[in-house]
Amino acid sequence: MWDAIVNAMVNMFNGLHNFIVSLGVPAEREGLSYILAILIFTVIIRLLILPLNIKSTRSNARMQEIQPEMKKLQAKYKNDPQKLQLETSKLMKENNVSMFGGCLPTLLPLPILFALYRVFYSITPTQGADLSFLWINNVFQPSGFNMTGILLAILAALSTYIPSLLLSKSMPTPEEGGMNMSTMNIMMAGMMGFMSINFQPILVMYWIAGGVIQLVQTYFLNYLPAMKKKKAKEAAALASKPNKTTITTKKKKK
Repeated sequence: MWDAIVNAMVNMFNGLHNFIVSLGVPAEREGLSYILAILIFTVIIRLLILPLNIKSTRSNARMQEIQPEMKKLQAKYKNDPQKLQLETSKLMKENNVSMFGGCLPTLLPLPILFALYRVFYSITPTQGADLSFLWINNVFQPSGFNMTGILLAILAALSTYIPSLLLSKSMPTPEEGGMNMSTMNIMMAGMMGFMSINFQPILVMYWIAGGVIQLVQTYFLNYLPAMKKKKAKEAAALASKPNKTTITTKKKKK
């Protein structure tokens, strides 16, 4: 099954590369043509994942709406974990909320990353072809601990951390206790940065491009609506407060 998926991705990627070359990119500039192919591939993958991102956003919004009810359940059944789990599952089912649905769009690129790891190692570049791209000398050769590798690692870490940070800012502040989302974001970004040192640069470029696209999606699907909702709540709370100037004026008239 896994081999069939990898073979399908190899055929798809080779097709994209041939398409790029047919557009006029010099055949000997394989570094450029393969990078352009992976960028197009990344856009396609992210478009396929987009419906899951939208579904995840809606699920997270419903999860925030039922938080008061969940806190009541936690207080009511704090000494009965089994009953708490049962009632929480029931509440989430009634409101069409999935505990793990919000994680799927974030986790899905990882198996694709590992599949691409095998895809790129199965590609044999043309002997004598120019495999460079920007500051990268060879897009198929892991950079290791040099300036190229360190720069790619920093970009990979940032492209992982910033979208996660934006997502965390669009969600309510969690209660104290346990590992918070900020710590998890830092750990995930650090892990991706470290792993990218041993990855082929073309694979790291896939992850960076995916992170940039995820950043844009997170801004429009999560952060922007959350900020609008927050401002609307603040405006409503401000409007509900009594006007001190009016009250003072009334007292003077009396």
